[in-house]
Amino acid sequence: MKNLLLIALLLSSLLYSCTKDVLEIDPDNPLEGVWNFSEYEHDIQVFKRSQEFSDCHCYKFNSGGTLVERKNSGWCGTPPVSYADYQGTWEILNDTLIKINVGYWGGTMIYKIDIEAVNSETLRIITISETN
Repeated sequence: MKNLLLIALLLSSLLYSCTKDVLEIDPDNPLEGVWNFSEYEHDIQVFKRSQEFSDCHCYKFNSGGTLVERKNSGWCGTPPVSYADYQGTWEILNDTLIKINVGYWGGTMIYKIDIEAVNSETLRIITISETN
C-alpha cells in the first residue's frame, strides 16, 4: 500500500511539473503579450497570441511602453526570409491608434497601427502610416 501511495505521489508531482504556464492577460490592456502573424484579411493583418515568437512577423508588447518586433533582417523579402528581433517603444494615441518607434535593418522606423479588434486570442490591425 505504501509503495502504491508513493508511486501515485511521484506520478502526480511529475504531471504537475510538466504543465505549461498559464497565460495571464491584463484585462486593462489586452494588447500586452506576444503576437505572431497569422494571415491577411484584405488590408487587415491578423495576429494570434502565443507564449513565444515563431519564425514570422511578430510583436511583443510589454508593459511600460517597450516592445520587441520580429521582422525581416534585411532588405530582401523574397523567401527564404531571415528574421531578427528589434527593440522599440509603443504609445497609445487614442482608443485604437498605437504609435510604434522601432529599429529595423536600415535604422529606425516610426509608424502607426489601427487596432480593429483585440481579445485574448486574436489581434487585428491595419498599418496606417509609415515614415523612416
